[in-house]
Amino acid sequence: MRLLSVLAAGSQQLARRVLVGAALAVACALSGAVGVGFATYALFEELRFSYGVVNASIGLGAIYLIAAGVLCLCYRRTGSRPVASASSGLSREPASKAEALGVAARTSGAPQAAALSIGAELVKQMTPLQLTMLAVIAGFVAGRRL
Repeated sequence: MRLLSVLAAGSQQLARRVLVGAALAVACALSGAVGVGFATYALFEELRFSYGVVNASIGLGAIYLIAAGVLCLCYRRTGSRPVASASSGLSREPASKAEALGVAARTSGAPQAAALSIGAELVKQMTPLQLTMLAVIAGFVAGRRL
């Protein structure tokens, strides 16, 4: 019976996390939609005073069409890559030294070693600006986790 109570408590905690996450996602989406609505209205009013109602509507429509086109291109670019199966990934030769180290570390059963070797190779290939931005993002994430 103790096992069942532990499983029930774990599933309740998971359900609570999922529910809170979904509620926060809906709140973020609604907040973003309201913000976009107000920004659109403010931009329309400014364009209306400068160019008239018809030209303001055409300009605002063009802005949204361009944004939709860019988002569509981004979606197509991310969705166009086929997912490689696990068997095909193991049969091919590693393309770089970092990939070879990662494969060797993963097959040896040390995932930490694989992460460190791949991370070291990536850091060697980054520019100072990229390293600085990585440090800023890592600091932000670490601060949010604490």
